[in-house]
Amino acid sequence: SGADVSIARASPSGPEAHKHWLQSFVAFNLNITQAFYTHPKILVVGLNGPVIGLSAALVSFADFVYATPATFLLTPFSSLGLVAEGGASRALVQRLGVSKANEALIMSKRISAEELLHTGFVNKVFETGKGEDAEFRELVLREVDERLGEHLIGDSLTGIKALIRRPDMDAMDKQNSQEVFAGLERFMRGIPQEEFRKIASGEKRHKL
Repeated sequence: SGADVSIARASPSGPEAHKHWLQSFVAFNLNITQAFYTHPKILVVGLNGPVIGLSAALVSFADFVYATPATFLLTPFSSLGLVAEGGASRALVQRLGVSKANEALIMSKRISAEELLHTGFVNKVFETGKGEDAEFRELVLREVDERLGEHLIGDSLTGIKALIRRPDMDAMDKQNSQEVFAGLERFMRGIPQEEFRKIASGEKRHKL
């Protein structure tokens, strides 16, 4: 969802509200989450900075994740009156481990690059500094070329990925649906809108 504080101003009320959130929040989150967890090819993500909210959840579906020392993960759903999104209640828990995932999801706690590496959420942290985006990209591409090069057979890679992911597919279908409709219920009650309003007005400072 991202911390879009304009939601507080743009949200309809009355009979139109349910239709609005179905067509926007539910449809978008359901579709993009499924697109990530059913992606058949090898998915590589490079994080050259913070990854927050829905984006942080979706990164959990990558096959390989690379980061910099400045990278951190933040899923501030509980701080914004939301619930888990983007399959985070399953995929992020599996990738991060239940203890750290509870900190990230329930406490809205920032998880550092060091912690992400220690838990296995990221495969490698490249020691690049601020403004060295091109260098980071080059290091990631070099790693991919070396580790996923022509010495490996392409359809073997995707075949192995399909076998790894297959046991979770039904569970992800169910969890994706559970998440979006739990989120819909929150929006219908106006809970996230009120938190976004507080942030927009300065009543509440979002703790990054």
